[in-house]
Amino acid sequence: MTQLNKVIQIEKYHEGLAAGVAKMWNLSRDGWGGDTRVMTEEQVKKKEANSDNIELYLALDGEEVVGYCGLSEYKEDTGSLYIPLLNVRPDYQGHKIGKKLVLEALKKTVELGWPRLDLYTWAGNTKAVPLYKKCGFFWEDRDDSTHLMNFIPQVLNTPLLQPVFEVLNWYEDSTRMIEVKPDGIRKNGFIFYEYRWQNGNTNARVQFERTSRGMSLVETDDFLIEMKMADHEVIQEEERKFEIRIVNKSGEPLRFKASGASEGRVSYQFDSEKVVLDESTISAAFTVKKGEEPSNWRTHPSVNATVLVNGLECELKLGIFPIDPAKIEASYNGNLSFLNKETTIQVEVKNNLQDDAEFLLQFPDTEQIVLENDTYRVNVPAKGRNTITVPLTVKEHGFYNPELKITATKENGEQLTFEQNISVAFKGLGKKFGGESKDFWHIFNGLGQINVRKRDLLTTAAKNTKRQQPFAFLTPKLGKPYSLEFTKKSPEAVTWEANDSFIDLKIKLESGEMEGLILTQTYRLFGDGIIHTWAEIENRGTVVHENVAFSQPVYQEIEQAYFPLDNQVVHFSGNRIIEFGDLDSKMITGNWYFSEGSSGPIGLSWSEKSNAAPEGWQFVIEDQFGKMEPGAKAFSETITLSLGAFQNFEEFIAYAKQSPVSKKPETTGEFGFQAERLVVRPDAEPTFRLKTFRNSYLDGTLTVGNESHAINSDLEKTSHSVTSQLQWNPISIVEAFYGGNGTEARFSELLLSPAGTVSSGIEGGGFTVDNGVIKMKADPDFYPGVFSLQLNGQEWLAHSYPEPTAKSWWNPWAGGMKTAPNGINTFSLLKENSTASVVERKDNDGNKWMGLAITTEFKEHKDWKGVQYVQYYLLLPGVPVVVSFAEVVNDGGKNISREVWMTDIFAGADNLTNFRISVNEGKTMCSYHAGSEEIPLLLEGDSYIESVHSQDKLYFVPNNDAGLTEAYTNKEVLQLASKHQGNFEKSAPLFLLFDDRKLSADLLKKLRRVQF
Repeated sequence: MTQLNKVIQIEKYHEGLAAGVAKMWNLSRDGWGGDTRVMTEEQVKKKEANSDNIELYLALDGEEVVGYCGLSEYKEDTGSLYIPLLNVRPDYQGHKIGKKLVLEALKKTVELGWPRLDLYTWAGNTKAVPLYKKCGFFWEDRDDSTHLMNFIPQVLNTPLLQPVFEVLNWYEDSTRMIEVKPDGIRKNGFIFYEYRWQNGNTNARVQFERTSRGMSLVETDDFLIEMKMADHEVIQEEERKFEIRIVNKSGEPLRFKASGASEGRVSYQFDSEKVVLDESTISAAFTVKKGEEPSNWRTHPSVNATVLVNGLECELKLGIFPIDPAKIEASYNGNLSFLNKETTIQVEVKNNLQDDAEFLLQFPDTEQIVLENDTYRVNVPAKGRNTITVPLTVKEHGFYNPELKITATKENGEQLTFEQNISVAFKGLGKKFGGESKDFWHIFNGLGQINVRKRDLLTTAAKNTKRQQPFAFLTPKLGKPYSLEFTKKSPEAVTWEANDSFIDLKIKLESGEMEGLILTQTYRLFGDGIIHTWAEIENRGTVVHENVAFSQPVYQEIEQAYFPLDNQVVHFSGNRIIEFGDLDSKMITGNWYFSEGSSGPIGLSWSEKSNAAPEGWQFVIEDQFGKMEPGAKAFSETITLSLGAFQNFEEFIAYAKQSPVSKKPETTGEFGFQAERLVVRPDAEPTFRLKTFRNSYLDGTLTVGNESHAINSDLEKTSHSVTSQLQWNPISIVEAFYGGNGTEARFSELLLSPAGTVSSGIEGGGFTVDNGVIKMKADPDFYPGVFSLQLNGQEWLAHSYPEPTAKSWWNPWAGGMKTAPNGINTFSLLKENSTASVVERKDNDGNKWMGLAITTEFKEHKDWKGVQYVQYYLLLPGVPVVVSFAEVVNDGGKNISREVWMTDIFAGADNLTNFRISVNEGKTMCSYHAGSEEIPLLLEGDSYIESVHSQDKLYFVPNNDAGLTEAYTNKEVLQLASKHQGNFEKSAPLFLLFDDRKLSADLLKKLRRVQF
């Protein structure tokens, strides 16, 4: 535990403390599960500028920021403030800094007159829960969260209790038992939270009822007041009673007054005034109007009473859970429905009564649905449930929302009648409609649907009916400063409108925080799985708003994600989960991201005019409108969500950029090791870089070969470069190991080291190029391609030089290797004029490659007349690698953008049976002998060809735009073929590599860094 330099001071945040806050978070990772994310001063400034905090309190030890406590309005419920985040630096824990921060937030809550302060934590936070409880919080017993509520502000602001707290100290004199488990005293379906205090002969006790969030009992040494009723659950529109009991313990007459009037759904009226000498009870009747079932997240309807004892006021409350005698819910097991086909829906009946009962369900007649029966009887035990199957036939697609007439008959013969709606969507291809269920507003279009949760406007989109979805638009915000007001506000209107190709859902919201501003959020659902959303802001008030902004947060459970970072497409694999908070917003260099996985391909894009960045577990897209005069309107930019409409990230990039992508981008991993240059001299000391795309500093040891390099987190690096003095071969595989950040990773890198020279000459009218390892031959008078490829004198290509011949399915057949437009046969190609020359070309790193250029000019072919293209076959000195690409030097006016080009290789040399193809088939490497039978194959990246005459393997590495390499063998030929789109002036290179080792596809793809 750190020794304090000074007395801990609590100060309010300002931007001058942002660097200290960033340092605090970076030193607090162990307290948050060992999170290794990096926080910077700029990130803190941006986060806090966009924050909805009322106050942000910081604990300072001199200049060091050692604690953090936000205070904002609670978004899930009315009548409460909220601590969204509390932290004490681990090395400062044990100094009661957390207590000081919480008490500061509590003090502010009391000052502002709010009745309650809430927070969330996690059940395993055994260090903090006792602190929270000691400070007045109660742990609510719920499955969905660890939610704590603090009613001390209400206690201290209650006039009736203020005299007793002139003697009692609410913190020091508390006698409440502290246990690390949920709190609550259960009685008649209610849950009560109880405070107790004692100081000498002064005592006090207060109970709060969970669902009303209000006081239900107050006891001092002079009196006890308690509000009671028989049951928490109350049948709607059925009269019930409550009572208020007062006990006089003072020995002097108490003047007592109580009154209340209807509030919200609860109807009642009472007014009582009396002098109580000993004990007295008043009672009154109430009823609850029909309405929605209350949520765990919200304050329930309640009976409220204003009570005065000797002129001092107190508010008493008891929450009510309004119910029908039963809760009826329906579901359809399918996603699509089919007209005029018999099907079923499932109808669940939950008995809310204290008695066993029979329920009679009567369905109305509709044109949409034909029911086998319109009446069903179901017996349900007290507080139990039963599900029945209802056969029906769908006549029209749409939202089925009938009002059922229900009669409940108890065992004693008493009957209760009520009505209740059920809702089922019968979706059909191309069918667009909207509907409202108990908890959601919906729109549907074909397979797709959008669901807006009424409670907080959380919006999910899907192509199925599952309740849990991986993606959600969170509640929109207006600012600045931003407010969470729309999480608790009911919309002014919700409408849907169908068009020819889409359906819109519009949600109209009126701001209470920014007077006169109306926000209308539109969700547009297309049938192919595209969703557009945007907001319209209108100032209908009389106030000028100087700085209006719109924020749309989203959440996604991301799998197999692709992000544009540092001008690269970075792939985060599904093995280690990625969250938005793992990204550094400064690295984002595109207006999209894309994910794959169990939920199918999902893409999100936004306008390049919008600001987009991760904020913790959310991703936030923001539009700035600036000054808005009365009458002004503004529109946010459109956000697009794709649910399966685009099957890969390349297609989605083209959509996001609104322009075709001419070449498929290479992807890089989230954590990688790479040489600065792929081609190095044998005596060079190349530089290698280790880089992570997660927002986490490197902290560990990097070993390259047998050389170790320490990387300390104090360096604050997400990338680190080292040089190596190892010895290099023509093809070197560099092994590296990183251990750190709780991670161990092994890497392999490829290096090419040229040595010697490349010579050229003419043999028998043909051209030859020799780099000392590989010798290539071409004769344009024979065929526009390379007909011979020898490795250390051993031939790998089959050919018919010097004359074409017939072979297998081909006539004429020349063999060898060539690239040509797909669909042009050899006979047509031989009609055209081809020439060859020895050339030298430099790659993107300035390395000189030497080899053959074969130029073909189409003069005879009617579809390709005027087109001229060059094939290149290039070598480095001493390196067993061939690089090949094609370049169109004259398109002859032909549109070649959609043409497919093919590179084919005929391997096998003199005796075909001496060759075999090895293919990686899952976990098994299978080999297929050439020349034995007809076998078509698709080759993965680490497949290869072997010859009995060589220890080396021939690896074929196609360019990134190509599909899988096809291989075909029969008794006469062995052919490799690679097709790629011809939307190029110059194609990306493909490679032939010879090596005696088994090389992985990932290692071989590193050759693609070579470009011309």
